[in-house]
Amino acid sequence: MRNEERNENVDGAWQGGVNWSLGLGSQHVSDVIWQCQALRAGRLYNRSLFGSKEEAEQFATKMREVEPDQMFSVEAIRASTVWN
Repeated sequence: MRNEERNENVDGAWQGGVNWSLGLGSQHVSDVIWQCQALRAGRLYNRSLFGSKEEAEQFATKMREVEPDQMFSVEAIRASTVWN
């Protein structure tokens, strides 16, 4: 039975099946991605990419609690600026 017929993310060619789910990012297909930048003392400390604004905002909220000395900004960017 093929994956399309079962509508699952499992490769039936391998015994026991191999889960090829790519995580949360595989659910989003868009020309726009969301980046969360962490700044410390005015310098870029970390940059993370997300498929939706909600994911980026949740990440920034949690990180503000853990790292109060960093500033976090969330902004939309075109995916083509990151990947070809």
